[in-house]
Amino acid sequence: MVLCFFCSLDTVGRRRHSPGRVLNSGLAGSVGNPLAATTVMFAVALVVAAGITLPIFGMPSAGQLTGASLPSYGGGLLIGFYALSATIIIPRLGAATFIAFILIAQLVTSAVVDQFGLFGMAKRPVGSAKLIGLGTILVGIAVMQFGNLRIARP
Repeated sequence: MVLCFFCSLDTVGRRRHSPGRVLNSGLAGSVGNPLAATTVMFAVALVVAAGITLPIFGMPSAGQLTGASLPSYGGGLLIGFYALSATIIIPRLGAATFIAFILIAQLVTSAVVDQFGLFGMAKRPVGSAKLIGLGTILVGIAVMQFGNLRIARP
């Protein structure tokens, strides 16, 4: 429920700016750089996540933590890279452009995972319909970028 509330705030906020980006950008101005702002943001997120998770589920055992494969912890690296990238890139390219590139990267990566059954997923062949869909999205992003170029010119 709480997650849905914050996701809806983010969705509504994208009409102008993503609230996370605006808040992190303000924090970057206060602490002096986007890397420090992202570090502070993750520290706050850790406190919130631990404050919600630990009372409900308790602390995972050492066996549970070591039982997970090393690649399964890769999500943390991806989220960290995403947050740092967003904090640095969005002020330069804009939120819509950044999200569009993230979207196409996720879709192409998902298609590759499906095609080859990577990470233990079932193989799901990428057919012509999926490729046409990916191409259509890519064309849409290109059209959006050409629109940005026209707006950026004086």
